[in-house]
Amino acid sequence: ALTWKIPEIFCWLHKEGNLSEEEMTRTFNCGIGAVLVVQKELAQQVLKDIQRHEAAWLIGKVVSPQKGSARVKVHNLLRALQANRSLSLHSHIQGKIQTNKVKVAVLISGTGTNLEALINSTKKPTSFAQIVLVVSNKAGVEGLRKAERAGIPTRVIDHKLYESRTEFDSAVDKVLEEFSVELICLAGFMRILSGPFVKKWEGKILNIHPSLLPSFKGANAHKLVLQAGVRVTGCTVHFVAEEVDAGAIIFQEAVPVKVGDTVETLSERVKEAEHRAFPAALQLVASGAIQVGEAGKIYWK
Repeated sequence: ALTWKIPEIFCWLHKEGNLSEEEMTRTFNCGIGAVLVVQKELAQQVLKDIQRHEAAWLIGKVVSPQKGSARVKVHNLLRALQANRSLSLHSHIQGKIQTNKVKVAVLISGTGTNLEALINSTKKPTSFAQIVLVVSNKAGVEGLRKAERAGIPTRVIDHKLYESRTEFDSAVDKVLEEFSVELICLAGFMRILSGPFVKKWEGKILNIHPSLLPSFKGANAHKLVLQAGVRVTGCTVHFVAEEVDAGAIIFQEAVPVKVGDTVETLSERVKEAEHRAFPAALQLVASGAIQVGEAGKIYWK
């Protein structure tokens, strides 16, 4: 069986060019890259040796051709193209099962709809991330129940019990250290983090904003979008910097603004995009495909 992630460009060519499966396999390698043909008995050992250095898979076997048949036959390419067509930038990340996953904490303040999307995506064996902790600054919110149902440890750290943002952030930081957290996702977390906390976790905090940054920063993004009369909005996942909504952009998805939209209808449409974008961005960062480089700029590995 052949299972691999086809880069988005090939899915786009297949769809927009109305190309047949035969034409795709004849013209493009569809992202397979280098192929090694080895003795069947040595295949598993060779695979393990290569995987110490590169992502690799067993993708097929060599058989004697039947008379009059093609020398090379690719099975199920069309199915793979269709399955991958909806993927975006994160589709180049290989789909092998991940064992050493990055430990992630999700910070919330409410219903946890983005948290739920992150939980569902990280439960997949191909995810590079594992949610080990959910922190809320409010007790009794639905997001905490979602985490508990998923078997994820939760902590409530009430900001009202602390005299300053710095003291509150220190309490959060202590819990993050306790769980050996490596990445933080802000999913509807309604607190602005202090400078020292952001500096300590630079390049390790992801936030999602309901607009195509740098446009419509801050609160009330949907209201500002409708007032401006733009026809396209969306969502942005970015690294957190000291300035609000100013960190390097990891992933964006565009969403149309429709005639007659209200803040509520537009918010619901953008939310659907958020539930795709946040998991995609987390996978990019957890896999090491994206990092923050010099001067806060995105670095693609």
